[in-house]
Amino acid sequence: MPKNYLIGAGILVVVLIIFGFIFKSSFLSRKSTPTPTPTLGFAQQLPAEKQPKVSLEFSPDAHYVTVNITNIFSDQLEYNLIYDATVKGNKIQTGVNASAKLDGKSEYSYKQLLGSESSGKFTYHSKIENAVMELTLRDSANRSIFTASYPFTVSLGESISLQPSN
Repeated sequence: MPKNYLIGAGILVVVLIIFGFIFKSSFLSRKSTPTPTPTLGFAQQLPAEKQPKVSLEFSPDAHYVTVNITNIFSDQLEYNLIYDATVKGNKIQTGVNASAKLDGKSEYSYKQLLGSESSGKFTYHSKIENAVMELTLRDSANRSIFTASYPFTVSLGESISLQPSN
């Protein structure tokens, strides 16, 4: 009788293997159609005539800079002023940033502290070197439509026009 059990168990294993192959092949033959992920698409970049004009106006002590941007054809902007500076006696890479929704405006101006403020106490960045402004303009879907880097040198009490680096 044990021999009959072994033969029966062997037949059962073979049948299970055959059904496994049939099930697997029928499962794999059903090709599922992937659901595409919705995308925002690519934003068209701004042509040269619609690119912004950027200038920086420094206070006489260089504690502030007024960022002026004109000829803006976007819904929002963001920028970073990144530089090496001396802060509390230490030379560090630091910077400041800002962003704004433009609500149809084609000009932007903001007086930016070159430093930090906490509870009415100001820490000014000094001996600013290796400075660059990174500017990004975005459309209403938050897609980047313009990005440029503008190197600059702090000029006490002066206004300078910036040209993008290539």
